[in-house]
Amino acid sequence: MPSFVHFCIAVTLASAISLLVGKSNIDSTQTHGVHDLNITVVLLNWSRLSNVVKITSEICENLLEDTVQSIVVWNNNPNKISHQDFPSSPCPRDRLRIINSPENLYFQARYMACAGATTAYCFVQDDDFSIRPEIIKALNVRINQGSVPAIHLQPPNEMLSSQLRTIVVGNTIHTTFAWLGYGTVLMRSRAVEFLLLLDRLKLSEDERKMADNYFTILSNIIPERWFDEGIELGGGQAFTVGTEGDERNNRHIVRAAAILDTLVSANQSNTLDLPFTSFSTGIPEPLHVSRASCHDKPCIFETSINLLPHEIGGSPTSAAEILRLEKDALLMLGEARKSHYLEFPPSHAVDGRADTAFRSPQGANRDDYVALDTTKSFSYVKDAELVFLVDPPTEIILRHSAFEFSADGHIWNTWDRGLECFDANFAKTVRLCKSSLSHVSGRHFRVRTLKPMQEKWGVFEMFVDIQSEA
Repeated sequence: MPSFVHFCIAVTLASAISLLVGKSNIDSTQTHGVHDLNITVVLLNWSRLSNVVKITSEICENLLEDTVQSIVVWNNNPNKISHQDFPSSPCPRDRLRIINSPENLYFQARYMACAGATTAYCFVQDDDFSIRPEIIKALNVRINQGSVPAIHLQPPNEMLSSQLRTIVVGNTIHTTFAWLGYGTVLMRSRAVEFLLLLDRLKLSEDERKMADNYFTILSNIIPERWFDEGIELGGGQAFTVGTEGDERNNRHIVRAAAILDTLVSANQSNTLDLPFTSFSTGIPEPLHVSRASCHDKPCIFETSINLLPHEIGGSPTSAAEILRLEKDALLMLGEARKSHYLEFPPSHAVDGRADTAFRSPQGANRDDYVALDTTKSFSYVKDAELVFLVDPPTEIILRHSAFEFSADGHIWNTWDRGLECFDANFAKTVRLCKSSLSHVSGRHFRVRTLKPMQEKWGVFEMFVDIQSEA
């Protein structure tokens, strides 16, 4: 292993000791509010420097005041870069750190950069996608709640793959695969622990470089994943190209799964003292809960509507079956159901467009819900409404549903201000429905069906229209 990597691992180990023994650095940060600049953004540069400049500029223009403390650009390219390569950037020099790597460390570099940060959380992404600032703010709010160690943004095709690769074996294995490059927020301590695990397992340099293929699987935790289609920037040289790239990724995914099987088996015989990998026997969150971030403001759309058939998933006996499980599930799903999943994802309910929609694959079930987390509590006085753009069948569903609000997303109360619906002025097949939030206080708002119905959900947009606050 090159000396530079030895140095990074040594720094990581020292950092881990202060974190896991002293516990002062991260824990104190996590007790603060969500506007304490507690995120470090990590970007890898290889062949798309113009994209990196664009991404950093957008972050510095919108997030430095209340969300992001600093940006780390890790340059894997042999050609060194400096602040002079960001001539028109709005980023202050002390908030933009550039690391010129003496060699291409591939994906392990993002974990090294995160481990070396001073914030409680890191937001990592590749350089071929732009993530809207509002989404990063929503991710920040959500992860500050402390209920999840990481949240991955996934476009619909990758979300489908991740869901079909989800493996639950009894109470010992509960894992999946999810990419980090579309945008992922994670606890800094997780990056530290992950690097420690790779060191303990003595993974080869090639395996370390492909760290993204090991991160979610070896955690043995099914992470929270949000639908998001992002803004593709393109350009440069893609890392995964063609059959060869797919085969390389699959090889490392299977390798990670085999390692997890070995660790779980060994832990059953003799409890292992390992960082990062969870051997908890707790039941993971229901897998049918789907989330997406709103387009133009920090809020989170959530629904319990099943997007996949219950029988999808099979009965795996090991993590090593991860790719076979996905292949079998795709055959069972069929092309029509797959196309529906990809064309009508939950993110379409909050993408700011009336020409796209989130549609359920089946009729409404009792207790199906669609909800919004506005990410901060409000006390509404007047002229505030929960607004829907829906198709006519969904109006029927809404009229047979309970309208509920909550301060914490756990304890719910009902409000009854009636539902007013009329044709939208741009399409007679679209209904504009709204319910007054007059004198309703809360942060979370949802609509929950009271009985099974044959009508299917079709939501073009859902939002809270706030005219005044108390």
